Amino acid sequence: MDFLSLDNASNDQFDDAQIAWIEKVLARDESDASVRTLVLGMHDALPDSISTGHGMNESAQMERSGRRIYQDLLKFRDKTKKYVYVLASHSHFLIEDVYNDFCHPRPETVIPGWIVGTAGAVRYRLPANLGGAKQAKTDVYGYLLGTVQPSGEIRFVFKEVTRERIPSQVMERYGSKQVQACFEENKSPYAPAGPSCPAVAIGGDGQQ
Repeated sequence: MDFLSLDNASNDQFDDAQIAWIEKVLARDESDASVRTLVLGMHDALPDSISTGHGMNESAQMERSGRRIYQDLLKFRDKTKKYVYVLASHSHFLIEDVYNDFCHPRPETVIPGWIVGTAGAVRYRLPANLGGAKQAKTDVYGYLLGTVQPSGEIRFVFKEVTRERIPSQVMERYGSKQVQACFEENKSPYAPAGPSCPAVAIGGDGQQ
């Protein structure tokens, strides 16, 4: 497994230095038979996700560089047949298969991806167009558990943290009223825009 942590929390990312580094790592992993799987973790989802309005489409630099990395990942997967997964947060809800939308119209152009922004920040509404998402939830807390199979495939499962699972020590320290407020009032009416990319058709051949 190769776990890559990427910086795209500001509008100038990915910058040239980080792109060069990512592509160098991909070239190394391409020829390394001991690496069966890539897992990329980052703040914003890559461009053209179901949560387009709150991801790497937010600036021109992010959009250009993010699409380049998406293409690099497709080429890597097509050539090596290794597993590739992309994990992000930023949008404060849960979406599984976040790149399965009309920006990626063919199954071979969809990279398995998750947005998991469910660790405690104010919770958004879901985008209106959820595309082909396998799972989409808001007003939940939880984490993503990945179980690696012998083949290198990872099975990801969202583990929800419900009020009933809050430790008694937390209840004693903060009080039931505060815990109740976290579960019932920690929400925002903001809903990120969904996919809006009629001019963009991302393909496995590197063409847009």
